[in-house]
Amino acid sequence: MIKKHSQTAILLFAQTAHVDAARKSLVDSTVMDVLNTSVLKTVHSSGIDYYHFTEKEQRGDSFESRITNSFQDVFDLGYESVICIGNDTPLLTVDLIKKASQSLENGNAVKGKSLDGGLYLIGLNRTQFNASAFENLTWQSRQLGTSFCQYIKDLDSTVVVLTSLQDIDSTEDLHQFLSGKDARFEIIGLLLNTLSRKRNTHKHSVQKQIQVLVLQPANKGSPVSAAA
Repeated sequence: MIKKHSQTAILLFAQTAHVDAARKSLVDSTVMDVLNTSVLKTVHSSGIDYYHFTEKEQRGDSFESRITNSFQDVFDLGYESVICIGNDTPLLTVDLIKKASQSLENGNAVKGKSLDGGLYLIGLNRTQFNASAFENLTWQSRQLGTSFCQYIKDLDSTVVVLTSLQDIDSTEDLHQFLSGKDARFEIIGLLLNTLSRKRNTHKHSVQKQIQVLVLQPANKGSPVSAAA
């Protein structure tokens, strides 16, 4: 059990790499290993207490019930605020987490919007958590951000909106992320090395693909082709 150091805790709501890769139809579970390692490093560097809820710790027979129960479980540990994140947003930074924490201390809820309309971060104070209403949000849809704002509005509270970031839900998303000019190079390197190691039987094809992904300008309008 983690010794409490603050009134805020991070809930890393993310399945294990093998399960997540299968659900997201990613090329290989080692990609999710890299993303898990990256987000854990970011969370640890924030200095905020955190709890990683994989499929082993999550309770419920639906996504809605599992994420709601996970929030409840962390609040039940005595924290006044919870920052929930996943493992699929490589550009999530310590600064964004700390901004979320400060916003919660000021009494605001927090949302970080993914480019696909979902949310990569949800921050709630205990007084802003209504389990039944929370479970009824439009989870796993492009309308989640909108329904979350309405949920907070119904509580007569305010939402602080963080910078929008891209998440990775598919191989297509991964290729688009790798071609983006705003991607952090250390993450690109880890992901590309992972992909190349797993495809060493197609070495020349992989090298050509890596070159295209790194040199190609950002394409925000449509997914980047993975053609080698």
